[in-house]
Amino acid sequence: MYPLSTVATGLLLVFFDFRINQFDLLLDPLGWVLVVAGLRRMSRAVDPEFKAPMWASVVAGVFSLADVPGSAAPLLLYVVYQALLLVAIWMIATAIMSRARSAGDADVAVSFDRLRWMLVAIAFGGVVAVAVGVAAGILLAILAGLVAYVWLIVRMYRSAKLAYLAIPDAASRGGVG
Repeated sequence: MYPLSTVATGLLLVFFDFRINQFDLLLDPLGWVLVVAGLRRMSRAVDPEFKAPMWASVVAGVFSLADVPGSAAPLLLYVVYQALLLVAIWMIATAIMSRARSAGDADVAVSFDRLRWMLVAIAFGGVVAVAVGVAAGILLAILAGLVAYVWLIVRMYRSAKLAYLAIPDAASRGGVG
């Protein structure tokens, strides 16, 4: 599997909750392990610039324990975790944009730039909607966030095979690395 596909799969696990009796079958820390593994491979074989998002993902993964069922973590820890999730996504998108720009791929760079700003704007809009108690705004932020996050994941999967984001010898072997 391409390393960026591993990152996308991890973020997919982090985002979606499949709960049975309050137990999330897809625990966020497992998703973060995949994100960190993919970014670690990318920082070693593709570009050291992926090391900073890797460490941000490690921190987010630790804070994701606040979302584990049975955790007595206060709401503040959960809020910090959500902020760290956004920071990690921002840093991942920024590293992808940097690689795309250095490869001359403006379309990918612009796409990830727009997605990261969209996610920040939606998160901010959601916070404002919650603060003022506008139910329609909260619903709109949730739906827009879902669309933007899925769009980000799909864009990562589609970009994973690009030569400048793949492990160099993996691209020549058909993507096994």
